[in-house]
Amino acid sequence: MKLLIVSDIHADADALDKILVKEREWDLFVFAGDAVGRGEEPNEVIETLKNIEGFVGVLGNWDYAVIRNRADMSRRDEDRENVAWTRSVLRPENLRWLQMLPLVKEIAVDGKKITVVHGSPDVILYGYIYPWTEKSVIRAYLKETDILITGHTHIPFVFEWETQRWGRRLYINPGSPSFPAEGSRKTYAVLDTENWAVKIKSL
Repeated sequence: MKLLIVSDIHADADALDKILVKEREWDLFVFAGDAVGRGEEPNEVIETLKNIEGFVGVLGNWDYAVIRNRADMSRRDEDRENVAWTRSVLRPENLRWLQMLPLVKEIAVDGKKITVVHGSPDVILYGYIYPWTEKSVIRAYLKETDILITGHTHIPFVFEWETQRWGRRLYINPGSPSFPAEGSRKTYAVLDTENWAVKIKSL
């Protein structure tokens, strides 16, 4: 099965459209949170996401801030202003769609358990898993699932762990196609569950 994995779109409809044009064939669209915030097209992004067949997604910290009207979610004036603005322009049906997203999503694919959260399994909205995070920490997360998918850092990162006890385990952060972290590219990921091949792709 082919999974198209995207995170941290941040109200950038153009970036999402480019991914959907490039990737024509996939079975599941896995979204690791932050549909809105920062960008200026929250309604367009949500309306595209909610019409994607095979969509599996979770709530991100910016999504949560908009839902709760938490303009105090950041110390940066522009972030607080964007939360308030996004809340003011979101159509009611799109706000309701955001509110329906779970914090954690677990699915079974080809006999494997896949867990999706925005931050980390222990700090769901605000946790960070970086390429320089201690590998023992990532392995501890992977003891609970076959494949862990997160976002939040805007840094693409793949970690594979071959275990005697549980077999193969995989961690994926697809990065961001809209607001990559400094030094990163605009990215998303594709996973083929048949052979565990992961590709980080650039826009």
